[in-house]
Amino acid sequence: MESETKKKLTSAGAMLACFAVIATTGATALGDKRGSGEHNVSAGVEALAADTATAYETVQFINFRKAGIDEYDMVVVSKAPTEETKSEEEVEKKIESFSMELPADDTKVYDPQPERTSFNATRSVVDEYYTVYDIISGETVTMNAHEMLCRIVYNEIGASWDEDAIKAQTVAAYSYLRFNDSLGLIPTVGLKPGYPTKIENCVNAVEGQCVYYNGNIINAVYSASSVGYSAESENVWGVYYPYLRAVVSAYDENDPNYGLVSEFTEQEVRDIFAEKTDIELSDDVENWFKAESRYSGKYIGKMTVDGHSTCQLGDSDVTITGSTIKKLFGLKSNAFTIDYKDGVFKFTSYGYGHGVGMSQWGACFYAANGYTYDQILKHYYVNTYLGLSDVNQKAVERGEMTKEELEEEIENSQITDDSQLAENTETESDLSNDDTLHTSQPDKAPTDEDDSLADNEASVSDEVTDPVADGSQTTDKNDTEDNSSSADITDAADAVTPPQSGKDDSSSAAE
Repeated sequence: MESETKKKLTSAGAMLACFAVIATTGATALGDKRGSGEHNVSAGVEALAADTATAYETVQFINFRKAGIDEYDMVVVSKAPTEETKSEEEVEKKIESFSMELPADDTKVYDPQPERTSFNATRSVVDEYYTVYDIISGETVTMNAHEMLCRIVYNEIGASWDEDAIKAQTVAAYSYLRFNDSLGLIPTVGLKPGYPTKIENCVNAVEGQCVYYNGNIINAVYSASSVGYSAESENVWGVYYPYLRAVVSAYDENDPNYGLVSEFTEQEVRDIFAEKTDIELSDDVENWFKAESRYSGKYIGKMTVDGHSTCQLGDSDVTITGSTIKKLFGLKSNAFTIDYKDGVFKFTSYGYGHGVGMSQWGACFYAANGYTYDQILKHYYVNTYLGLSDVNQKAVERGEMTKEELEEEIENSQITDDSQLAENTETESDLSNDDTLHTSQPDKAPTDEDDSLADNEASVSDEVTDPVADGSQTTDKNDTEDNSSSADITDAADAVTPPQSGKDDSSSAAE
């Protein structure tokens, strides 16, 4: 019994010794871990582990256990932001609002300051008959020139404006008729009946007068308004006319159509392209509208839509331009800005029509500020002069044609619409190869008396340097005169620093 008790005590002592060794080893290991920075155990715990039999329990207490996923409160757990997350947030913030960037503009702009001249020669045009396509009746109409001019002018600008604006419109309209008739073209106009006496009196005062350049009646196109600068012909129709240059048009902002805003949601924009073109827009709204070129300050030239430079529009493959967007979204002109905010595109358009030649609203306010009709015309049609035209014998003979002969002539003629020509420049065809657009010879040249007028009336346009960015106009008015009626402004244009920055019922010539 005694020996058996000794054995038990020995065994117990051995066990206690083992526990002591384990505790000492554990304390040493914990000390090493503390040095490595993994776990920090207090000195009191280490001492307790070395000196008492509870060391094993203490060591078990400070062990770390990985919790199960079900033990986490997922509501308060959030992922730390990464670079990728920040980038996505930045993109979302960026597309909340943006504006379409406008490229540089190298248009050469002129500010002609023509002298007032006393020119009152007239002749009756009642025996001349012209054929036009009338947008009011929707029919091809042949009418004597006097009656036709009264109706065209009444439709274009009404009777409330200053008489010099009405006279300028009359001379431009007659020149436009003569130019198209000499090419066998039937122009598209509006013939509004019921004109008042004021209109006819103004027509009588300038009847038979035309605008000439280098001895030829010009293509005196006009639009309701431009954007502070008129547009060059080649930027709209692909055809260069030396007298249809970019000039200052100081009062265009008075047109009620200036600065009109049209808004479309993202979905509406998608639907328009899906219904009218073959373009399916991506989710990158910033890439939907990109301007590649602009001219005369605000007019948009070539564009891309979501990376596309061409599209199917109707039955034609077209190059996408500002005129394409104008047509798709029903804007007044291809001079516009595009802003995006909160899922809505805002189109702000400026001016009304193609912007080439005379601005009718500009003419209205130039007249109100003291310009005579001849000054207005020579301002908008660069290096031109007024002259009394010869009788258009072809038009006189048309008035004597039988119905059958007239129908045959119409059948062999081409109806032309300046506003449609502006849109057709989007096509891949090269308008510069169209001889009917290039020819600028009238049926008759002015008389020797008219040529002498050129020496007194033609003048070189003043050059303009205009940083459009700040909205101000800085002009350099040289008041230099050139006594040659056929002065060519091409060389002068190369030296000019570029700018950086109507009526609703107007007919095609004004659109």
